[in-house]
Amino acid sequence: MARAAAEGVLRNGYVEVKDGGELYEKGFGVQVGEVLRLALVEAAYLVDKGELRVVGESGRSLSFQDIVKLASRADRSFWQKLVVYADLRDRGLKAQPVEGTPIVLVERKFKEGERRYMVLCLEEGVRIGFKELEGYIRRALEARRELVLAIVDKDGNVSYYAVERSLG
Repeated sequence: MARAAAEGVLRNGYVEVKDGGELYEKGFGVQVGEVLRLALVEAAYLVDKGELRVVGESGRSLSFQDIVKLASRADRSFWQKLVVYADLRDRGLKAQPVEGTPIVLVERKFKEGERRYMVLCLEEGVRIGFKELEGYIRRALEARRELVLAIVDKDGNVSYYAVERSLG
């Protein structure tokens, strides 16, 4: 028997789920008081998987496409971030999008410990300046995470490139 999808309400750029304990245990969202707050990337992913139903404040049900259109207006990198987020989640990794940035934070458990990554989601063919890239490298180092570039091509395929220090 299929279980019913959780229900959430779109408010202030987030989706709030009242009974989101099961989703939270799976690594989705942030618990804020009695409510689970999902980023739009997480909500779109869960709607696409059939695990979440989202309604607007007016009570109208929102489709996957509605959420993508809405989120893409506010965040130009939304589609690339969603493609990368879905790929990482489908691989069984714990991923957390960082709102307002093209970044997804990832944690991967190993026998000896945990590896932490900061994944920068980029569209193939779009240039990124060295100063901007340097800022992301610095941010990853400060957060004690490994920087990974995720390049999304026009077909939605993702290629990952680890950014490593070299001896100079």
